[in-house]
Amino acid sequence: MQIYGPYRVSTPPTGGASRPQPPKAAEINSKQSAAPVDQLDLSAAPGANRIDLSAPVAGSGEIRIDRVAELRRQIADGSYETPEKLDAALDRILDQLG
Repeated sequence: MQIYGPYRVSTPPTGGASRPQPPKAAEINSKQSAAPVDQLDLSAAPGANRIDLSAPVAGSGEIRIDRVAELRRQIADGSYETPEKLDAALDRILDQLG
């Protein structure tokens, strides 16, 4: 079966009444050993999973509709990303990492 997006699925033509065979155990083991493993570690420290609601939030919490509209317009016409803005963003990232 091939999936080409959310609306198109293509299945290969079948030759008669043949049924797909389940994979053999050796095939399953070889595929599992080659696949990366996802892992999630949660801290058992007290309070590690709590959100501090009294912490200050960046900004005032208000959405400035006029500013959002202006930024959307700049993004749409391609004038939002400038070399100066990209350099500033890169500097901030490097400051956080270094």
